Amino acid sequence: MSTTSRGSAGKRRLLGARLRELRESSGLTTVEAGEAIQKSNPTISRTETGKRKPHLLELRALLDLYRADAATAAALLTLHAEITDAGWWDAYKDVMPSGLASYVELEAEAATLKVFALAAVHSLLRTEDYLRAVLRAGSPTAPEAEIGRLTEFHLERQNQSLLHPDAPAELIAVMDEASLRREVGSRSVLKAQLERLLRQSESPNVTVQILPFDKGAHGALNGSFTILDFPDPSEPSVAYVDSPGGNLYLQKSPDMRRFERVHAALRGSALDGPESRRWLHSALKEM
Repeated sequence: MSTTSRGSAGKRRLLGARLRELRESSGLTTVEAGEAIQKSNPTISRTETGKRKPHLLELRALLDLYRADAATAAALLTLHAEITDAGWWDAYKDVMPSGLASYVELEAEAATLKVFALAAVHSLLRTEDYLRAVLRAGSPTAPEAEIGRLTEFHLERQNQSLLHPDAPAELIAVMDEASLRREVGSRSVLKAQLERLLRQSESPNVTVQILPFDKGAHGALNGSFTILDFPDPSEPSVAYVDSPGGNLYLQKSPDMRRFERVHAALRGSALDGPESRRWLHSALKEM
């Protein structure tokens, strides 16, 4: 996978995880490590969670501090050199909401995306008109040019994630019936969206499962979420929750086990692939 074309989030996180392991093996806290190389505790923490790339001199200082052996130091210096912040999304940073670039970097590195959509069709599965209607509803006073650029960004994001020729991501989407009944844009926009979902559900790397109203209450009534799994098994998975209060990233083992359990339960309650396609056919006939 090309780092420049798909993003560096995974490699930053891998470098951070290795540095955390070395620090813990050396018996130092993040505060002590920061004081030793004249960096703040938050800076060390952000490095270890992959939110920033350390400067080369900083990395060398940490490797010396942690007494990394020659082979480990060489491997981490090589990994550091492979990290670049360039990505296809850079061209859209002028219109992207705050924090979205960090998520897109993770998404670009993900091998599997396990999502639950509660209120609207998931953004990776939206038609252009549906995307535009959602964006306009969220920013009613935004200039039309800005809405157009954001729509273009999300369409490119779909291509990069699901249609990338090197390594298309696998998408496992569970969607509450509410996300498919809401008339976004217009009735014709919704109809076209359901038709597209039907086509996409037949793609080899896309699984669409619908959770009907008659299944009753479930474990994600409080909102949508995404679980990102990465190609390297040593990279910890991440749960992402987007809300009006901000973006939340979780990767501690207890949190991940909770999200995995919820998603598995949602899949178990939802209609399977063929049943979901029959549901979509039926919904389209009603329109």
